[in-house]
Amino acid sequence: MSQLFTVSPFKPSCGADMKTEKEILAEFTALVFEKGQPSAMDIFTKQNLLKGSLTSVRLAANDALELSALMRQDEQNKLNLKMKESGLPSLTTMHNKAFRNFLKIANRGIIKKEQEYQLVRSVSETTILSLEQQSIAYKLLESYEQTHS
Repeated sequence: MSQLFTVSPFKPSCGADMKTEKEILAEFTALVFEKGQPSAMDIFTKQNLLKGSLTSVRLAANDALELSALMRQDEQNKLNLKMKESGLPSLTTMHNKAFRNFLKIANRGIIKKEQEYQLVRSVSETTILSLEQQSIAYKLLESYEQTHS
């Protein structure tokens, strides 16, 4: 009898430099709250955010999303450029709730229910995922389909 092991596709063992959901959200949040001169006491630095739980990073990222939505267009453009330079998804992609939900599922490494299957299938058919993320989506879908057919 073989066992099925699930490995999160965002873990470094599965690809080149795939960032975890926590790393993506921490970097994004740090960029939004960046004050120019980083301080060791600044709770919104990437290093400090990564020390917290995934839940706390998600909460901080939600605040960062709200703040970025209020920025002037030129500030959003600068932020988008910094995000691109850091290898992060675009600001528009980060504002997409389906993308953030996909990150949660991909980080877990398994689709648990039909609703998640539909979300991953839907997102996989758009251009918001990178090629690596799209590959992960297809693997998640294939795994779910094999166990639920």
